[in-house]
Amino acid sequence: MKTLDAVLDRLERWVIFFCFSTSLLALTYGVVARYAFRRPYAWPDELSLYLFLLMTFVGAGASVRAGSELRVDALYERFPGARLWLDLWMHGVRLLAAVLIAYYGWQFVAVEKMFMNYTPILGIPVPWIAAMLPLFGGLLAVRTVLKLVELLGRK
Repeated sequence: MKTLDAVLDRLERWVIFFCFSTSLLALTYGVVARYAFRRPYAWPDELSLYLFLLMTFVGAGASVRAGSELRVDALYERFPGARLWLDLWMHGVRLLAAVLIAYYGWQFVAVEKMFMNYTPILGIPVPWIAAMLPLFGGLLAVRTVLKLVELLGRK
């Protein structure tokens, strides 16, 4: 489990770094080309959009590992003795959501594959873009299971 966690952590960090730096370079190029050379290009905006989506999905999985996902602490403060049960509930609901995202994401990829459309500017196959959904669901499910194992191992 520790090895899987370490591999995922390293992969997430590199993907986020790659997406952020590539997006930054593409957008900088687009701004310079637009204002300095009077040659506006649309591809940096489209590329940055897809990289931002990937970075967001991978970052959401990484936030589960770090324990920095959004949550409302009112129940934790109201019922401090039920923290374990509230954590189990939260992780269970997240796991269900992750499985649903992965399942319906694959169905969405299959539909997009039937139509085989391409993005308007870069010409990327839309099923590749849609594949971010099941990837995100799978990553979120693995991260949640690792958190559940860690949580149950402490008690």
